[in-house]
Order: sequence, then C-alpha cells, then structure tokens
Amino acid sequence: MNKQTTHKILIGILLILAGLVLAQFIRDAYIYVERQANHERVEKLINKDLALKWDTMDVELEEINKLISEQAFFNADLGRLYERAALIYMEKGETMTYYRHLGYALYYLERSEEKDHTINIYLDIANFFLNNYTDNSARKVIEKAQKIKAFDDIEDLQIKSYAFRVLAMLAIQDNDYQAAEEYLNKSQEIVAMSHTGVYEEAYVAINDIWLAKVYVETERYAECREKLEKWADSDMMTSDVYRIIFLRDMVIPFYHVDALLRAAEIFNSSVNFSQKDIEDKEERVVDALQDFITVCNENGYEKAELKTILELQQKYPPTSSKVRYNINSIVNSLYAELFENQNIAYVNAIDNMIDESKFEMSKTERVRLQTYRRTRIIIVSIVFVIVIILVLSVIILNSRYDGLTGLLNRKAFNHRLQYLIRRKQLYSVIMIDVDDFKKINDTYGHQNGDIVLERLGQLMQKETTPEVQCYRYGGEEFAVLLDRRAVPYVGNVAERLRNNMSQQAWEFADKQVITLSLGVATGEGQDDVLNRADENLYTSKTTGKNKVTG
Repeated sequence: MNKQTTHKILIGILLILAGLVLAQFIRDAYIYVERQANHERVEKLINKDLALKWDTMDVELEEINKLISEQAFFNADLGRLYERAALIYMEKGETMTYYRHLGYALYYLERSEEKDHTINIYLDIANFFLNNYTDNSARKVIEKAQKIKAFDDIEDLQIKSYAFRVLAMLAIQDNDYQAAEEYLNKSQEIVAMSHTGVYEEAYVAINDIWLAKVYVETERYAECREKLEKWADSDMMTSDVYRIIFLRDMVIPFYHVDALLRAAEIFNSSVNFSQKDIEDKEERVVDALQDFITVCNENGYEKAELKTILELQQKYPPTSSKVRYNINSIVNSLYAELFENQNIAYVNAIDNMIDESKFEMSKTERVRLQTYRRTRIIIVSIVFVIVIILVLSVIILNSRYDGLTGLLNRKAFNHRLQYLIRRKQLYSVIMIDVDDFKKINDTYGHQNGDIVLERLGQLMQKETTPEVQCYRYGGEEFAVLLDRRAVPYVGNVAERLRNNMSQQAWEFADKQVITLSLGVATGEGQDDVLNRADENLYTSKTTGKNKVTG
C-alpha cells in the first residue's frame, strides 16, 4: 500500500467519523427538541381537569400510554405522565395497577428535579397506609417525603395542602386532635390561596370531613353536624362516579364520622329520653350504619368498618340487647374475614409492587441506555478501526463467548469461578446437562441437536443478570454462576430453566419432549462447590432425569 493510498484511506475514515459525529449530534438535538415539545404537551395534559366519565378516562389513559411508548420525554415529564395514569387507575378502582404506576412515576421523578411531585406520590402511599391503620408504615413514608423537602417549602399549592392533610390524618390516629385541627386549618388556608378551579372544592370538602372527625372526637357536635350537612348532598357523595373517586378520602370518612356523631348525640342527650326511646334511637343508629357497612364491604374497607364499630362500642355502649347482638355479630364476622386477609401482608404486597415496578422500569431504562450507548460506541470504534484490524485475530482467539449459543464459554467460567473463590464470597453453581442428548443427535441429526443447544442458550440468556452469569461448559453441558446477592434465588433459577426447557416445542419432532438434569451447590472460599454441583447433577441423571438436585 503506497503513501497516497494510505492518505486516501485515512481521509475517508476521518470523513466517515465526522459524518457519524454530525449524525449523532443531529440525533441528540432532535431528541432534545422532541423532549422540549413534549414537555409542553405534558403540561397541557396534566393541567387539564380530568372529565369524570368512564369513557373519557379511558380515552385519556390510552393517550398517555401511547405517548409514553412512542415519544421521548424528560424524566420529570415521564414521572408526571405515570402519576396521571395512576390517578386514572385509582378512579377506575384498579388498585393494584394504581400502585404499580406510582412505582413507575417514582422511578422517574426521583431522577429529576421535580421534588414536589415526588413528595405527592409518597403522600399517596402514606394515605393508603393510614386508611389501612398501619400508622408506623405511614410515618416512615412521611419521613421519607419530608427528607426530600420540608412541607412548608412545597411550591405546588395542591400538593402542599395535601401534605398538611396527611399530617392531620396521622395526628388523628395518634389522638392528637389539637395538632390535627391546626394541620387541617393550615391545609384549608393553602387551598384558599389557589385559584385553578380544578381541585379546590374537593380539597375543601375532604378537609371539612376530617375537621368533622376532630369535632366529634372533641365533643363539638354542632360544628361536626354543620360540616357533614354542608357536603351530604354534594356530587361527591351522591354521584356514582364521584363516590368511587372520593371513596377513600371522603365517602368512607363521612360515614364513619356520621355514625360516631349519631351515637354521641344519643348518648349525651339520654337523660331526656326513656329507656325505650334510647333503644329505638340505638336501633336507628344501627340502621344508619348499614349504608356504611354496605359501602365498606363492597369496596374492601372492612378495617374501617371494624374500627368504627369498635369505637362506637367503646365510647357509646348500647343498652339494647338486640343492638348489642347485631353489633357483635358484625364484629365477629369482620374478625373472621380480616384474619384471612392479613393487613400487614397486604401492605407488604403494595411495597413489593412499588419496588418491583421501579425495578422493571430500571431494566427498561437500561435497555434504552444500552441502545443509545451502542450508537456512541460505533462512532468511537471507528477511531480505533486500524488497531482493531491488527488485533482482530487475537480477539477472535481469545473470545469469551460460545459461537453457537451466545453464552460465555468455559474459559470465562473458570476465570469467574476463581475470582469468586479468591474473594471468599458466598456463591452458587448450577450444572446442567441435556438429557439423552446423544440419542437426540443420533435420531434427528447434529443440525437439530445444535438447535436444541441454541434454544437452551436463549433460555439461559433470559436468566442472565449482573448477579447471574450463564456459560456453555462443553458439549451438551452448561453452567450458571450466581454471586451472593442471587444465592437465595438459585433454586428458582434452576427450576425455571428445567420447567421452561421441558415445555419447548420442536419443529423437527412435534411430540418430542427434551428435558434437563440439574445439580445445585452453594459455598464459599475453598469449598469444592463445582464438584458438589457436578455430583448433584449426576444424582439427577441417575435418579430419573428432568429434575434439580441440590
């Protein structure tokens, strides 16, 4: 190659490099412009009052999901879109999906500067815990929110008002009614400063109901009755759609307070009534409770129902034997049902769902970032193209991957195993062998045997994470290494691989079932984990195959 030709090649490489850099710059600029334009769309959508009709909710939900899947957004905008979707799911009564989307929203908002909306999601979670009477869980979540920003420093008036209402709810649970009243009055003052015309009336109504709770507990019955009567005929209490939307925050608390007030009014005026009059009024209180009981039972608020009845029994014990019998029957039935649905287990399920949704979003984000970085790596790689050509043979010879399955090879396995041994870390080994593989090769040919190995490689790649590495050990034998963080799940990984393989369909033999034998072992340091896993694999193969031993 002469000097002139070398110059031409170098110039060509530089031009290609410049073109790719320019293309990357244009792509980045386009994405930024798209995100900026979408920011305006998000602001318009979020600030629009949600029309409270089922078909309208579905239309908006479809629009949000389409935006998220097809467009580029800043983290803050993605978080707010997921938060909006969560709100719609809550209004539709899809509780699990609501909390999953809160997790998605938290993932993005925690990576943005939108502190107020991050706090708002924590407030929703705390509100859930308070409505399920798990005060300690609520307190921990509120503390997390306050570490993000002091509630007095919240700029969004709606979120700020909500924050002080949640503090009031916690104070009520602690029987600190003076603090609760102060928080609620402050929440009302903040609402009065807002003039969006979107949420103010609802927030005033909800605060009033919680103030009524404070009044009945502090024996200010006239003030309590005034608050209840103010909202008894409002759309939030009478419209089917609104009742579902405001069920947690207003309807259930309204019935709860109303029942307490009715009992308190009878108890405190009983000196003016005969025993028969008192018993008649007690029965009317129980009749009034039936609406509350029906709403609670239909919507999964048995804990609120039980707490209300127990509170009535404690503060205003009925004199009528008939009333006592009816109430005791309801209480016994509720206890039986609640023991079957452990409250703490449900709270943990919500916690896990939020964490899982954040993890799921993290995985999705990693894939997106990997795609973006891959483009940059291509550009950088061109700079080293000449060096790559020179060392290509060395790279091929020292490749760490198996060409057929795409898994790491035995050399990489040995290297990783020695690393774990040197670090004296706890780790697990899964040794895997395709059952009767020779028979498969002899019956269907080596080409179809390769298809079996390739398919197993694909199943193992689905299990691969930073903590779980999969290898082709040799021939039809495969291996998995799990570091200490994944050790608790080694049995799940092994069983999943065994089960998934046995369910595969094969084009070369419709009715052929191909299975795996697996051996599992765990240890650390100089423990001969590999040998024990191999022995367990041998046990699996000699005691029936298609099984996990370990």
